Amino acid sequence: MLKELFSRFIDLLDAVLFEPFRVENVISSWGIYPLKLVGGLVLILAAISAGAGYVFISPPFTGRSFGQFLIAALTHLLFFMLLPYAIAFIVDGLAQSNGKKANANVTYRFVNLSLSLFISTAAWAILLAQLGVKSGFGVITLYSIHYGLFMAVLIRGTSYIYDMKFKDSFRINIITFIVTFFLPLAMYSAMITSFNPSLP
Repeated sequence: MLKELFSRFIDLLDAVLFEPFRVENVISSWGIYPLKLVGGLVLILAAISAGAGYVFISPPFTGRSFGQFLIAALTHLLFFMLLPYAIAFIVDGLAQSNGKKANANVTYRFVNLSLSLFISTAAWAILLAQLGVKSGFGVITLYSIHYGLFMAVLIRGTSYIYDMKFKDSFRINIITFIVTFFLPLAMYSAMITSFNPSLP
C-alpha cells in the first residue's frame, strides 16, 4: 500500500516537473483529499528546507539561529500557501484574455506541486556557502536559482495546460514573475534584519 502510494506520488511530481503534457490526467486521477495531503506535504517540506537554507547562508550563527530558522520556515510556509493562489489567478486570467478556456483548478494544483523544487533549497545553500557565496548576495543567488527553475517549470506547464504557444506562455509567466518575484525576498529581508544580530 505504502509502496504504491509512494510510486504514485513520485509519478505525480515527475509529471509536474518533467512531463507537463501528462499533468491534467495525473492530477485528475487523484482524489481531492489525497491531493490536498500531498500538496500540504510538499509545502511543509519546501518551507522547512527554505527556512534552513536562508538561515544557513546568512552567517554568523548565534543563539538566535534556531528561532530564526523557525520563523523563516513559518514565513515561507505562509508564502508558499498563498503563492499558488496568486499565480493561478494571474495565469488563468491572462490565458482567458488570450481566448483560452479557464483551467484555474489544475493550474493551482500544478503550481502547488511545482513548489517541490524548493525542497532542495537547504542543499543548494550548503553548496553555495562552501563556495563562499553568503549573506545578501548568497540569498539573492539562492533565491534566483530556485525561482528561475520554478518559472521554467511554470512556462512549460502553462503551454500544455492551456494549449498555447511557447511565446504566449513565456509572456504570461514573465508578467507573473515580475508581480511575484519580490514578495518572498521582501518577506525574508524583513525577517532577517529583525532577527539576525549580525545585520543592522
